Formats: sequence, structure tokens, C-alpha cells
Amino acid sequence: MRLSLFWRTFWLIALLIGASLAAWLQLFKAAEREPRAERFAWEIASVVNLTRAGLLSAQGEQRAAFLADLAREERIRVLPAEPHDRIEPFGDRQNAALLQTKLREQLGPSTQLAGRVNGSEGLWIGFEIEGDPYWMLLDVQRLRRQAGRTWLGWLGIAVGLALAGALVISRVINRPLSRLADSIDRVSRGESPGALPQAGPTELAAINRRFNRLATDLHALDRDRAEALAGISHDIRTPLARLRLELEMTPIDDATRASMVDEIERIDAIVRQFVEFARPNELQMGQPVDVPAVLDSVLQGFLQTAEVDSLHIESTVEPGITWRGSPTTLARILTNLIENARRYGRGANGSVQVKISIERRPKGIRLIVRDRGPGVAPEQLDRLTRPFTRADSERNRHGGSGLGLAIVDRLARRHAGEVSLSLPVDGGLQIDVTLNDAPAGT
Repeated sequence: MRLSLFWRTFWLIALLIGASLAAWLQLFKAAEREPRAERFAWEIASVVNLTRAGLLSAQGEQRAAFLADLAREERIRVLPAEPHDRIEPFGDRQNAALLQTKLREQLGPSTQLAGRVNGSEGLWIGFEIEGDPYWMLLDVQRLRRQAGRTWLGWLGIAVGLALAGALVISRVINRPLSRLADSIDRVSRGESPGALPQAGPTELAAINRRFNRLATDLHALDRDRAEALAGISHDIRTPLARLRLELEMTPIDDATRASMVDEIERIDAIVRQFVEFARPNELQMGQPVDVPAVLDSVLQGFLQTAEVDSLHIESTVEPGITWRGSPTTLARILTNLIENARRYGRGANGSVQVKISIERRPKGIRLIVRDRGPGVAPEQLDRLTRPFTRADSERNRHGGSGLGLAIVDRLARRHAGEVSLSLPVDGGLQIDVTLNDAPAGT
């Protein structure tokens, strides 16, 4: 699974922070071990010295009462040491050796530290009173309280703050690139993105400045092309209309007149496709579109043509299906797809069989248009959606500009969709078009 730049930056920063905190923790534990052992040794030495002084000053029943009070109030027991006592070391040998060294510095060289004596577990301190050996049993919680785990809480807070900082840093780094990617995507759909901010780091400011200039140039080029083609359309179609009128008034035979009218209409259709391909993106988007109604309207237009007897269209549409976009865009896509099938999908018997299906997807709709024509060579499939491209075998047999599928592909990309072409095993050509819903209110 590929990670986005945001999460990749976050995990790299988090890994760096984690490694730094782990190294800092080891240094902290190493540096803090001896001061902690010294503090605990001082506390134990104070308890031992106070206990020793109390026992030396007490006599008889007072000494027994003193030992009982220590056991009851302080949970400290003092027992005589015997030569046959079974002694086991206390906990971590390294820390125990350091603590025992500190205790001997304060209580004398005969001081011992044990974790278990005669099977009883605890914190055992061996010391002497007037030359006689004794064991003092302390609650092991004393050591744990002294060692403490407060630093774990602070470590958790530090890790949390560090990860929050990593999220903020990743967001700050990723936001300009995400905005740039979104603007590039809008340009690819034929839209005009807003200007990117040119403040911030030098490299990002330079990229945004160049992109703004590129987007402005592309928008100006697109506008100039639309204006130029609109002018060309007017300059060409006006004489064509006059020629059509003069043909109707010229005394020539019907066959010649029909042939010349057909040529004029073919030129007019080519010019119309040029203008349609160069048409800028519609401003009216994001409205609910009744898909079956738009399809019926398009089909009615084809059923009124002269070739209605040879054109057979079968449609399958989910009832009540809607799409959020522009009805004009959907009509243009369907018209070009059916016109492509009508022009190039004629079967051996001279008829055109077209099957249309439209279904709803989670984020939009899917259109499938299939014909039963001769199809194309597999290596030519990728070329058919390019402007001014037609299959070589059809170039001289049919009129057209080679813009029909290019217009469909361009409109699909404007809606974050795509066009794919395939060759069914039983012949013909199948065109799949996916259209995502436009954001509401755009």
C-alpha cells in the first residue's frame, strides 16, 4: 500500500522523534541510576541508624514494645541474623550492587542487601548492633516509591505532544502540495483554478508562481481558440447556408442536388464538432439530472433522422436514476456516443445495432454503449479518444472529424471520470464511460 505524502512525512517525523526519545530515555536512566541509588541508600541508612539508636536506648520490655511499634506503624521488622540463613540477591544485580555499595559507604563494610532470606521475600538489610548481626526487613514499596514512575507520565505527555507536532508539521508541508495537485486536476478538467499563493518557502513560491503563469496562459489559449473557432464557424457556415439556398433554387437534377447538399451538411457537421470540442466548460453544474429523461430526448433526435429504419437502439436504464451535473453535458456525451456507433457500427446487413445501458455507481453513473459493427484493430483502441483520430479502415468510408470520442473523453475527465474502450468477443465495439457526481452548488 502506497502512503500519501502527508502520512509518509508524519511517520518519518514520528520515527525520528521515537528514536530520539528512546535514546534520551536510555541516557536518562543511565544518568539517574546512581543519584537514585544514593537517595535510597541515604533513606535506608537513616532508618537503620534510627532503629539502632532506639534499640540501644531501650531496655527489656521497652525494646519489645519499640520493635512492635516499628512493625505495626512503619512495617519494619528487626530479626537476629543466624549463620545458617539462606540469602538470595535482591532484584536487578547491577542496581542491587550499586545500592549495596552506597549502603556500605554509610553503614559500614559489613552491610548486606538481600531480596529473600530463609524464603521470605522483601527488602532485607543486614547490619550490626554492638557487633551482633541483625536483619531489617523493609517494605519493598519503599524502593518503588523512591524509584517512582512519574517520568513515565512525563514521557507519555512528551510523546503525545511530539506526535501532535508531527501532525501539524506534516499538514503544513503537505497543504501547499495538496493545493497544487488540486489545481492541476482542475486544469486537466478544463476548469480555471484560482491563483495559488506565492508566499511561503522560496521553492514552493517559485512553483506556485510558475503554475499561476501556466494556468493563465492555458486559459488565455483556450479562450482564444474558442473565439477563433467561433469566428471560423461563422465565416464558414454562413457561405454554406447561402450555397444550400442557391442549390435549392438552381435547376439541376435531384441526384446532383442531393449529393451536393450531403457534402454541405458533412462540412457543416465537421465545423460544428470543431466548435463543440473547443467549447469551454459549462458554468451550470451540480444540479440533479434526470438521466432517463435526457436519454429519451437524445433518442428522439436520432429517431427523426433519415436513417431511422436502419438504426436500432436498445436501452436499459435503472428507473429513477439521477446524476449530479449538467443535462447539457450528459446529452452531449450520449449524442456523440450514439453518433459514433451510428457512423462506424454498421453491420454486414446494413443495419446499426446499438445497445445502451446506464447504471448508478456510489459516486456517479456508468454508461455503456455497444455496437455490432466490424470493430477496430486492438492496437488502435488507445488512439480513438485522441482528437482528429479515426480507425484507418474507416477514414475514407465515413465523414466526420475524428472528434466524437475525444469530446466524450474530455467531458468525462471534467467530471473526474474516464473512458475505456474494449472489443467484445462476439464482435463490435464497447465504450464504457464513468461520470462522477459534481459537488453540489458548483
